[in-house]
Amino acid sequence: SARVSSGPWLSLSYIERMVAEAERYRQEDEKNKERVEAKNGLENYAFSMRNTINDPQVGDKIPAEDKAAIEKAVSEALDWLDHNPSAEKEEYEKKQKEVEGVCTPIITKMYQAAGGAEGAAPGGFPGGFPGAAGAGGFPGAGASGADTGAKPSAKGPKIEEVD
Repeated sequence: SARVSSGPWLSLSYIERMVAEAERYRQEDEKNKERVEAKNGLENYAFSMRNTINDPQVGDKIPAEDKAAIEKAVSEALDWLDHNPSAEKEEYEKKQKEVEGVCTPIITKMYQAAGGAEGAAPGGFPGGFPGAAGAGGFPGAGASGADTGAKPSAKGPKIEEVD
């Protein structure tokens, strides 16, 4: 933080006004930062899902109708982003939840159908779920690369209790 002291050229009331304005702008900046992060989150998720279904390792394991549903949801979200560049944080988050509502069940079904092969990420994809965050690259599965302290099992996914 900057230190401003009064002197012959700055009155105390002027300094107090500058500090109040700086605080107001800090709050506006923080709100704008959160809005931009939500917008980027939606955009990144949409492109990640598009890349996932276009990846031969992954896309071939998704039925055509499910792939079409994901592509439709992604295209609609990206179109919405183009037409709503100044939406509020909550609007971006709502739109992302809508897209996740379409994509997550499909990706989960694909993973379950693959049986969670040992040493592979969801769907048996070596190296993780393309473009997504989380354990094994699967969205919402925890911090990537985090040491959870759990011992990996020889078969299937591991389940951990969280208090």
